[in-house]
Amino acid sequence: MNKQPNMTEIIENFHNGEFIFLHDDDSRENETDIMLAAKHVTPKKINQMRQLGGGLLCVGISPDIGSKLNLSYMWDILLQTKSPSLSNLVNTNRNTSQRSTHSITFNHRTLGGATDLQRSSTISSLHELCKGYNSNNNLSRDFHSMFESPGHLQMLIGSPGLLKSREGHTELSLFLCEVSNLIPIVIMCEILDNQTFTAKSAVDCEQLAKENNITFIEANTILDYYKTNFDNGPGET
Repeated sequence: MNKQPNMTEIIENFHNGEFIFLHDDDSRENETDIMLAAKHVTPKKINQMRQLGGGLLCVGISPDIGSKLNLSYMWDILLQTKSPSLSNLVNTNRNTSQRSTHSITFNHRTLGGATDLQRSSTISSLHELCKGYNSNNNLSRDFHSMFESPGHLQMLIGSPGLLKSREGHTELSLFLCEVSNLIPIVIMCEILDNQTFTAKSAVDCEQLAKENNITFIEANTILDYYKTNFDNGPGET
């Protein structure tokens, strides 16, 4: 791997709307995701993410936003259902820190759909709604009137405490939003290999990033920054 960019450069690039390729630890998924702050979503950028990534297009939100929207993780929704056939799908052998951050799928009620324009509009509307999430006492009501489920976008909710409790792509990217002074909503997509039909290797993702002038970083770059600079900062609420 080439020398990693410093966090000041990463934060500036991410804040300004550039893509980030983020490779997590080899001991975890050993996958690279392409990330974009939701503030900067456009139909063209959604198209680029699909072309460069090829995986599931997801929208990650902070646990604070998830709580204010009254949303739960899908595993929790399934466990609460009255249908045993659904609740039995949850792997209860995993502790909560190992479970998926997947929540509902969703669309904007009038603007949403499967196209790049429709998905961009849905994400942009969510970001606009959540700009005042700390002070909007009607956020959940407004969300439920504007959006519907099921839909064409997969929502993820960061784990409580973010990197304090889990070190996945969701938490890493949401922490990056927070230190970049952005509303903690992020778009992410796994980068797949159309030759091996598996996740594209970190080496190949780094080369792809170089060819497209995109910053490639390892998870440890963010984790080291977090551990060095934040005892009770972003991600500790």
